[in-house]
Amino acid sequence: MKKIVLKRFLTKLNILPLIEYINFYRQKFKNRKENKQFSIENPDVKLPPDFYMYETFQLNYTKFYTEGVPTAQWLYDHVSEFKELKNSFILDWGCGTGRILRHLPNIAGNSNSYFGSDYNPKYVKWCQDYLTGIDFKLNQVTPPLSYKSNTFDLIYGISIFTHLSLEQHHSWFKELYNVLKPNGILFLTTHGNVHQFKLTDKEQKEYEQGNLVVHDFKKEGNRLYAAYQPESFMKNIAKQYHFNLLKHIPGNLKNGKAQQDVWIFKK
Repeated sequence: MKKIVLKRFLTKLNILPLIEYINFYRQKFKNRKENKQFSIENPDVKLPPDFYMYETFQLNYTKFYTEGVPTAQWLYDHVSEFKELKNSFILDWGCGTGRILRHLPNIAGNSNSYFGSDYNPKYVKWCQDYLTGIDFKLNQVTPPLSYKSNTFDLIYGISIFTHLSLEQHHSWFKELYNVLKPNGILFLTTHGNVHQFKLTDKEQKEYEQGNLVVHDFKKEGNRLYAAYQPESFMKNIAKQYHFNLLKHIPGNLKNGKAQQDVWIFKK
């Protein structure tokens, strides 16, 4: 909670972006030897520019690339409980620099068609240039996507609603329902109960009443714009847009770090 109060203070002083750059260079220095060794051992691996990596994940080449494989496998295993992914159309909504999506063809198979969509033109351009066999398109922070209705068998958004306003929660649930095929799967992660320690006392009361809580330290969609989703909020908004809940896995603490909730819905 103290960290949130400090962030609000820094935001008012308009120096939070400077703090972010300092943190970027701190990570760059901290991981310099490990990252250099990764580059030497993996000369053929295409990695995005350091700041793109920092913005979308963390500035550690091994964690970004190598550990992206088990994350893709984790996603595939969860979805396979409810849907066989063969000859499927799969969308990574908010794909960033493709950390997960680049590994999915090797895990889910080449019979599927893979798509990535993101609001940041720099990320989309990098993915288009370096990640072959996947179709990448630019979207905006607000809908619509540039796909026809009933296109996808699976849409997943890893920590995307965690950076959107209440208005855009409604807009995007409606749009994601539109571009999913009948019986299609929507896989999402959100900030659940285990993240409540990041809220002020007043915000915790709002959260416990089932209301979305937003920290708008930067523009919507940015990593510093954070949204926190109570379980009842997610169930209600999904139901409002005609999704059926298949599974909810509350986040827990792993090595002292709060994990996000997993939500699996069906159209």
